[in-house]
Amino acid sequence: MSAAPGINYRMPRVTGLRPGILHRSGDLTAFTADEAGSLVAGHGLASVLDLRSDSEVARYGPPSGLLAHGVRWLRTPLTGYPRDTIAARRPGIADRTRYLHGILTEATPGSWPLLFRELAGAADRPFLLSCHFGKDRTGVVVAAVLALAGAPPHEIAADYAAGMTDLVAKADRFRDKWLRRGHSREEYLSRLRTSPVTMARWLTEVTERHNSIQEALLALDVAADDLAQVRGLLTAPAPAPAPTPTPARARPGPPTGTGDVPEGRP
Repeated sequence: MSAAPGINYRMPRVTGLRPGILHRSGDLTAFTADEAGSLVAGHGLASVLDLRSDSEVARYGPPSGLLAHGVRWLRTPLTGYPRDTIAARRPGIADRTRYLHGILTEATPGSWPLLFRELAGAADRPFLLSCHFGKDRTGVVVAAVLALAGAPPHEIAADYAAGMTDLVAKADRFRDKWLRRGHSREEYLSRLRTSPVTMARWLTEVTERHNSIQEALLALDVAADDLAQVRGLLTAPAPAPAPTPTPARARPGPPTGTGDVPEGRP
């Protein structure tokens, strides 16, 4: 498999996360047949949770390459949140942070409970989270599950930003989007660039407003049992404690008497 299959694909590698279980990407239709086969054969990929809207699926199509290799396609649309927060041609960090918060708090009612219900049933085997670019909706969902697994905020922020190089390198795949919106290529490239500062600021705001990601999700009617199930399946097992060394047994020394004469005899 090539170094960068699909679009914005990677496996987050952060503290607390069970290795090899969570995959993330953009544009599910970008995986070639060989890349999809390698993900299944090499990593055991079993299912994909698709955050795209119905209209996006109609426009761009199903994940045919993955489906051909037996990967389950779970439709979990994350839609309905406001987009005016990033209406500027070159949205700044504050704009992007508001946008991420809208994805969490203003998505279509029921979206987050459905997503975590499906996650609870899929996260026992390697799975893929994906939207169109793999950075905003996917970024918020991945950040949420990484936080549940106990990953520190700076590692979550670094993972969010890690896909920028691949997104920018493959920007021409999204040419239809900037043409429809009347943007120039350079303006659209600025929208594909992700900064760890954006995610770090958003995580801070979630904590300030909701106390934690978990509390925010509970307020959205995500079932506590589903949150517990997802956390349990994603969290790496604690390392086994190091064995306690057995103290060396003292070896008997030479006799301290003056011979074999029993004690008390001359």
